[in-house]
Amino acid sequence: MSSIIKRITIPVLLALLVTTIAACNKENLDSEQALHVLLNGYNGTGNAWRISIDTSEYRHNNYIIKPATVMGFNTVYTYRSQKERFMTVTDTVTKQVLLKKLLPATGTKANFNFIYVDGHEVLVNPPVTDPATNKVGFYTHYTANNEPLDMFLYRKDANTGHEYRQYLAKAVKPNTWIYVDYIPGEYFDTKNLLDLSQIYFTKAGTTNQWAFQNNEEMSKISAAGSGLPLAGEKGLVLPYFFINGSTKLEFSRLFFTPDRFN
Repeated sequence: MSSIIKRITIPVLLALLVTTIAACNKENLDSEQALHVLLNGYNGTGNAWRISIDTSEYRHNNYIIKPATVMGFNTVYTYRSQKERFMTVTDTVTKQVLLKKLLPATGTKANFNFIYVDGHEVLVNPPVTDPATNKVGFYTHYTANNEPLDMFLYRKDANTGHEYRQYLAKAVKPNTWIYVDYIPGEYFDTKNLLDLSQIYFTKAGTTNQWAFQNNEEMSKISAAGSGLPLAGEKGLVLPYFFINGSTKLEFSRLFFTPDRFN
C-alpha cells in the first residue's frame, strides 16, 4: 500500500512543482509596471474633455478637463500586460476623439502636449537642442489686437527697492511661436530668485504700458514654478503657452524635466 502511495505522490509533487514554477514565471512576466503620463496644453473649446488611458481595462483612469482651461494632467498609470495602450482625449458633448496617442512600450514617462484654440490645434514643433545655450519658446494667445509685445522678468528688491529686469523676448507677435536663446542673468539665475520674480507683458518698446487690456494685473504672472533655466544650465528646450484668460494671465509648461524642479 505504501509503494502505491509513493508512486502516486511523487508524480503529483513533480506536477505541482512545475505548475508553481510556471506560475512564478508568469508572475514575473506580468509584474506590475508604472508609467508617468502627462498632458499639457489648453482646452480652448466650450465643452469638457475626457482623458482616458486604455479605457477598455482602466476606466478608473478617466479624467475631465474643463472648458477654457490650461491643462496640467499628471498621473501614474500602472499596468501588467505588454499590449498596445493609448491615451485618448474625447469631447464629452460631441464624442469626437480629439487626440489619440500611443503610450511608449518602454521607459517610465509619456509626455504629450495638446493646445486647442480657435477651432484648431496649435503645434509646438520645438527646435533642436543647442549645447551652448537654451532654446526658450513662447506662444501668447491674445485676440483683442495683434500689436507686438515685450516679455521680461521683473523683480524689486524688498530691502533696497532696486528694480531688476531681464528680457525674455522683444516685439513678440501674438498667436505665433517665437524661440529665443536664453541664459539667465545673475539676478534671475536661482529658483529662489525666480520665485520672487514676475513675468511682465508690455507693449513693445515700453516697460509700463500693459499689453493685455491695458491692465497691469492681466499682464503679469508669477515666475514661480515656471522652470526657466537656472545658473549653469544649457542645452534645454522649453516651450511655454500663455493665454490672457477671462480673469487672469495663465501659462502651461510644454515640457517635463523632473530632475530639474519636480
